[in-house]
Amino acid sequence: MAPDDMVPEHAKQHKLKQDKAKKCQSTIRPDGDCEPDGSFVFEAHEAWKDFHNSLRQFYEVGELCDVTLKVRLPLLPVDFLTGTVAKEDMIKANLSCRDLLDEARNYHLHLSNKVVPDFQYSFRTMPRKHTAGVLFCVGGRGGSGDPFRSIECYSICKNSWFFGPEMNSRRRHVGVISVGGKVYAVGGHDGSEHLGNMEMFDPLTNKWMMKASMNTKRRGIALAALGGPIYAIGGLDDNSCFNDVERYDIESDRWSAVAPMNTPRGGVGSVALGSFVYAVGGNDGVASLSSVERFDPHLNKWTDVREMGQRRAGNGVSELNGCLYVVGGFDDNSPLSSVERFDPRLSRWDYVSELTTPRGGVGVATVMGRVFAVGGHNGNIYLNTVEAFDPRMNRWELVGSVSHCRAGAGVAVCSSHISQIRDVGQGSSNVVDCM
Repeated sequence: MAPDDMVPEHAKQHKLKQDKAKKCQSTIRPDGDCEPDGSFVFEAHEAWKDFHNSLRQFYEVGELCDVTLKVRLPLLPVDFLTGTVAKEDMIKANLSCRDLLDEARNYHLHLSNKVVPDFQYSFRTMPRKHTAGVLFCVGGRGGSGDPFRSIECYSICKNSWFFGPEMNSRRRHVGVISVGGKVYAVGGHDGSEHLGNMEMFDPLTNKWMMKASMNTKRRGIALAALGGPIYAIGGLDDNSCFNDVERYDIESDRWSAVAPMNTPRGGVGSVALGSFVYAVGGNDGVASLSSVERFDPHLNKWTDVREMGQRRAGNGVSELNGCLYVVGGFDDNSPLSSVERFDPRLSRWDYVSELTTPRGGVGVATVMGRVFAVGGHNGNIYLNTVEAFDPRMNRWELVGSVSHCRAGAGVAVCSSHISQIRDVGQGSSNVVDCM
């Protein structure tokens, strides 16, 4: 008889459950950190509990809550929260666990622009460093005027930048966004002509792949993603500014036109916030704009909203804690250091702390609860410095620099893990001075 045949069947099942549970439980680290997929951690704990339930008739609710505290429930998908976590009997039976679940629900309501009285952000609403994604700085131009192919990536854990694989095309004033763990670069100018083409970077292959082209070639466009599709908004060429808006369907690799904006906007900023896509500032071909409008995809309609306090184009736009941040840019005379914040629940703009230096053509994205401003032009030179805004301190501070001084780059946060992206060393040999 084989040794395994001597083990009773129920003991085999216990052993399998134990091995699975121990493997899963190991994803919860001693410091409370956990692996990138929070839902996996919750399921890991369920596997551990399943083993214990096979040995005893009760389970300590306190232990469940202790592990639940280590899982940042607000950052889990809504369908997992409502379909799995909320249906767990032991969570429903414990007030402390239910409070954590309510916090997660209120967080999602807050982000959807609903007014949630007394809602407060906590450490549970902030991603851990190794799950926060990778910050990409894509393309742009430096002192020579020639656009870059080069990509620089920021490691949050190491607080350092490194070069990633280059794009197929040089691109300045390019639209960049990350959706589904991939990075998309759209349009721009290659130094000779305006571009309508798009390429996509897949961290799993470490390559850029050409995708379908837009209908209108342009630079100075902004990208936003809402509910799956990518929206390419505004832009300009050598003759005019555009109010054109195109929508890209990722699955079919096709572009289609949607309702145009009310105002042409070149050098516009954009972000998806709640159930709308916002178009902020830009230049209409005559002057920089303080006006703002938002797109409702269900109505296929743009509506004007309250304007900013300052006219600006070439500004960076990002979302943080349910608010829209507009950073730097140019008025009709010079680059700006001012930063404004829009709260859609109050329909109100407020100024926050200024940048440490003016930045026109700045790239902006949100990482780990801070707004990062990368590069730009300060009126004298192209910049390679990077600074970050902490809303709790209402303060910008320098946090290092990219290798290439650049403005007109696209900046986005990709949900991939930093280890997936290959460091290509020095990147492009076309490193220019900052003048």
